[in-house]
Amino acid sequence: MREMGEGRQSIRWLALAVAIAGYLLIVIGGTVRVTGAGLGCGPEWPLCNGRLVPGWDLLAWIEYVHRLIALAVILLTGAVAVASWRARSPDRWMVRLPLIAAGLVLVQAMLGAITVWTHLEAAVVALHLGVALSYLAVALVLAFRTWFPALARVARRSPLRPWLVAALGAVFLLMLSGAYTAKRGAGFACPEWPFCGGFWIPTGWTNVDVHLTHRLIALVAVLLVAGVAWKARRVRGESRWAVGLATAAAVLMVAQVFVGAANIWFRLHPAVSVAHLAVATIVWVLLVLAVLADRALASATVQQERAAVRGAMQRPLGEVVRDYLVLTKPGVMVLLLVTTLCAMLVAAQGVPSLWTLFWTLVGGALASGGAGAINHYVDRDIDAIMTRTRRRPLPAGRVAPEYALLFGIVLSVLAVYVLTAFVNPVAAVLSLSGNLFYVFVYTIWLKRTTPQNIVIGGAAGAVPPLVGWAAVTGQVSVPALLMFLLVFAWTPPHFWALALYKRGDYAAAGVPMLPAVRGEEETRRQILAYTVAMVLASLLFYPLGVLGVPYLVAAMVLGARFLWLVARLYRERSDQLAKRVFLYSMQYLGLLFAAMVIDAVVF
Repeated sequence: MREMGEGRQSIRWLALAVAIAGYLLIVIGGTVRVTGAGLGCGPEWPLCNGRLVPGWDLLAWIEYVHRLIALAVILLTGAVAVASWRARSPDRWMVRLPLIAAGLVLVQAMLGAITVWTHLEAAVVALHLGVALSYLAVALVLAFRTWFPALARVARRSPLRPWLVAALGAVFLLMLSGAYTAKRGAGFACPEWPFCGGFWIPTGWTNVDVHLTHRLIALVAVLLVAGVAWKARRVRGESRWAVGLATAAAVLMVAQVFVGAANIWFRLHPAVSVAHLAVATIVWVLLVLAVLADRALASATVQQERAAVRGAMQRPLGEVVRDYLVLTKPGVMVLLLVTTLCAMLVAAQGVPSLWTLFWTLVGGALASGGAGAINHYVDRDIDAIMTRTRRRPLPAGRVAPEYALLFGIVLSVLAVYVLTAFVNPVAAVLSLSGNLFYVFVYTIWLKRTTPQNIVIGGAAGAVPPLVGWAAVTGQVSVPALLMFLLVFAWTPPHFWALALYKRGDYAAAGVPMLPAVRGEEETRRQILAYTVAMVLASLLFYPLGVLGVPYLVAAMVLGARFLWLVARLYRERSDQLAKRVFLYSMQYLGLLFAAMVIDAVVF
C-alpha cells in the first residue's frame, strides 16, 4: 500500500511536469518561429548542423533548446505513461490519457521533422501548434485527475459548458491562425491598427486577407471569452474556480488585443511576438482548467458556493474594490516603486522617456500587486492567527481564496506582458525572477522553515532597482548592483524590528522569525550587524565613482541616525523603540534614494 501511495504521488508531480513542459514547448517553439531560427540547425534532424551540440550560433541554439524541450516532453510523457500503468489506478483515464499524450507526442515529432523537411510550410507550422495545444490540454486533464481524483470523477450538467467550449474552440482557431499568419509573412500586411488601409473584410487569400482573417477571428474570440466571464457570474451556484478562471481569461484576452496592436506598432518585434504567444497559451490553459472546474463541481458544493456568491454580490462595489486593493499590499508597492523610479532617474541622469517611465511603473505596480495577492493566498492560514493580519480580506472571509490567487496570477502575467511589450525583455525577466523568488523561495519555502527567511528572501525586494535601471539602459551595471546590495542589506533590520514588537503574533502562528527562535538579544545583535553592513553599502557609491559628495553627505547623516537608533535598541528592551526603528527604516530608504536622484540629476 505504501508503494502504491508513493507511486500515485510520483504520478502527480510527473503529470504537472508534463503540463509545464508542454507549455514551455509552445513558447519556445514560438520563439523559434519569430526569430527565424526554424532552420538554425539546417535541414537536418536530429543533428544540428552536422553536430550533436551546435557551435556558437544563437539561432542554432534557439532551435537546439527547442529540440531539447521536445525531448524532455517525450521522456516525461513516457515516464508518466509507465508510472500510470504500474500504479493500476481504478480510474481508467489515468492509463488512457498518458497513451493519448504519447500518441500526440509521436505526431508532433513527425510534424517537427516535416516542418524542417518542407522548409517551414505555413500550414504545417499551424498544424504543429495545433497538436502542441492538444497535447497541453491532455496534460492539463491528466494533472487535474491526479491532483484532484475525487473531483475528477464527478460530472454535472452546466449551462456554462457550451460557452466554455465555444470560447475554447475560438482561442484554438485564433492561435492557429496567428501561427499561419506569422509564418506566411502576413504579420505586417496591415501596417496600422485597428485599420487596414481601408480593407475590412477578406475578399481573397492575399497576405492582407490572411491578416484580416486573423483579426476577425481575434474579435470573435475576445467577445466569446468575455461572454463566458459574464455568463459565469450570472449563473447562480457556478464554481468559484470556474468563475475566477473565466474572468482571468477574459482580462488576459483584453490585454492580448493591446499587445496584438503593439506587434504592429513595434513592427513585429520578436519579444512582443513571443509575449503575445505566451499569454495566448495561458488563456488556453485557463479555459481548459475552467472547463474541468465547471464539470467537476459536485451538487453539494454548488449549494455552499451559491451562498458565498450571493453574499459577495450583496457587498457594495467600493468595498470589493478596496479589498482587492488591500491584496496588492499598496504600502509595499509604493516603496518598491520609489526604488524603481529613483533607479530610472539615476540611470538616465534626468527624466527618461515618458513612455518608458510610465510603462515601467505600471509593470512594477502589477508585479508587486500580483506577488502581494499570491502572498495573501499562501499565508491566509497564519494571517487568521496573527492580530496584525486577521482582518485582511481572506482570513476575514471577504474575498474567496481562489479569486485572490487568480487575481495575483493575472497581475503577475500582465506585469511581464507590459514590461516585455512596452519596455524591454531584460526588465521583464528581472521582474519575473523577483516575483518567482518572492512567491516560491521566500513565501512558500523559507518563511515557514528558517529564521534566515528575511535575509535570503530580501533578494526579492532588492530587484526593483535592477528593473528600473534595465528599463532605461537595457542592461544591469555596477550602480544597479550597488542599489540591489543596499536594499538587500536594509531588509533584515527593517523586518526584524517589526518582528521584535510583533513577536507574539509570529510565535502564535508558528513562523520561525528570529526573535521567536533565537531570542530578542540575538535579534538585536543581528539588527546592529546588518545595519552596519547596510550603511557601509550605502557609502560605496562615492568611492566607486557612481555618485558624488552631496549623496555622500546625505548617506552619512541618514546612516548615522539609523545606527544611533539601532544602538539604542541594542541596549534597551523597548517595543516602542523597535517600532521607531521599523518606521524610520522606511523613511531612510526613501530619503536615501531621493538623495541619489538629487546628486545624479542636479549636481
